[in-house]
Amino acid sequence: MIRERYSCPFRRLCKELDAITIPNSVLRIGYSVFSGCNATLYDKRTIKDVTLVDGWVISSENSLSGTLNLADVRGVAPRSFQNRNITSVIIGNSVTSIGDYAFSGCYLLASVTIPNSVTSIGGAAFSGCSSLTSVTIPDSVTSIGYRAFYNCDSITSITIPDSVTSIGRYAFDGCSSLTSVTIGKSVTSIGDCAFYSCDSLTSVTIPNSLTSIGDYAFAWCDSLTSVTIPNGVTSIGDYAFEYCRSLMSVRIPDSVTSIGGSAFYNCSSLASVTIP
Repeated sequence: MIRERYSCPFRRLCKELDAITIPNSVLRIGYSVFSGCNATLYDKRTIKDVTLVDGWVISSENSLSGTLNLADVRGVAPRSFQNRNITSVIIGNSVTSIGDYAFSGCYLLASVTIPNSVTSIGGAAFSGCSSLTSVTIPDSVTSIGYRAFYNCDSITSITIPDSVTSIGRYAFDGCSSLTSVTIGKSVTSIGDCAFYSCDSLTSVTIPNSLTSIGDYAFAWCDSLTSVTIPNGVTSIGDYAFEYCRSLMSVRIPDSVTSIGGSAFYNCSSLASVTIP
């Protein structure tokens, strides 16, 4: 059963292709899969300035702007809307994954509706969406990719649902307006630099399911005043909380066996540390 199509597998044959059926078993399509294909391959029913193949969005015109309704599409391929001037997006219930860089650089994007059908948010999917003030991650999502919301510097709060098991590296790096984060109770790992330089972050709720905190995970969270590391965490990465200059107290549980180098470097307000 095919689960994913990678980039450009039809490049030598696509000039001769005039039809293709993508089965429901396909969960993701790679970047530029149908690049250079015969125009007859594309769906006749189209969304203005958007190119689809058998219901999958594969690309869009540079001129695309305003509100985008993807209610009837089956999937969103990587980079489909990168750097477009869209302001809001409705994603349909048939979409199971949002491709890497799908909406990256859409700096006017202020609103996005992610349906319960989506199980994964790809790497850098919304990176650089600097007008995005809020996003609701549905309970269906199990993973948040590398740099998924990197530099979304208008988001103020985020709730990561219980369905999510991992937060990718740099996932919320540079979200400078983010003040609070609730991490769902199924997350087992917080990736390197996941919340790096979230300098407005004052509180974070960490679940008991967590086992590891990555390198630089909360580094330069300059407004973070306290953190409770739950029993179950075994390792705290290098520089994990460096330059958290408002951090006043930390309790490290008995389960921790490893504290990385410079984990609390330059936490200049730190007055109390409990180490097992």
